[in-house]
Amino acid sequence: MLTLFAGKEADLPQGIRVDPPGDPDFGAFQPGQNVTCRQDTLHCGSLTVELQGAALWKCDLPSLRGNLTKPGVHGAWQGAWQALNKRQMLRGAEIVGEELMRPDETRPPSVLSRMSEGIRGLLDATRRYDLASAPSLASMIGLGSGLTPSGDDILVGYLAGLWSTSHDRPDRTRFIFSLGEAVIGLSNRTNAVSSTYLYHSARGQVSSRLAELAAAICGGKAAASVLPVAEAAMQVGHTSGMDAVTGLLIGLAA
Repeated sequence: MLTLFAGKEADLPQGIRVDPPGDPDFGAFQPGQNVTCRQDTLHCGSLTVELQGAALWKCDLPSLRGNLTKPGVHGAWQGAWQALNKRQMLRGAEIVGEELMRPDETRPPSVLSRMSEGIRGLLDATRRYDLASAPSLASMIGLGSGLTPSGDDILVGYLAGLWSTSHDRPDRTRFIFSLGEAVIGLSNRTNAVSSTYLYHSARGQVSSRLAELAAAICGGKAAASVLPVAEAAMQVGHTSGMDAVTGLLIGLAA
């Protein structure tokens, strides 16, 4: 799946940024319409996109060398975590980070309770480097509402967090590859849009907004620098940005 987007939107691993003189007329697209690409030119109906000379965007999460045992990094993480929970509670979000991490056997069955069980199993599997400890991974994929369900967004962020701490750690890298392959194998449980994000995150490729937040935290930036980046990442979609940031912060701490 490819995504065309315009102007100042965040970069995406499957995205093509177009920069026309005016606003692009994406209304020209119709379901079932053929798209062709010949000699570096993309054609779809009346829309033509020249690809020659375009820059290829990729993030390099392992180079961040994330390590929450460093005081500055932990402080940056803590600031982002507090901002996330405050925003989730103000928005009345279905998923709130602090509640997600708090085991509560008396909690009635809900998306939050199922997500909490899934993420705690995933954390246990990550610490053991053993996917057999995460039988509930399948239940997270496709779980929740929205164009990209919350469970998928959390997994995208979680994988980004793990990749950000994998530098020079072959044991971690092997586990992340195994987890990524498991996620891709289960991605037919969700829709095509979400499946695309899961596929790329399994290979360490996420949106530039999420990658920029990971870089700010792993670099131990001061709160004044981290919070605007966190806000930008959380503002994506209705709850997708908050869910992906939730996954990222949990993955960094795993």
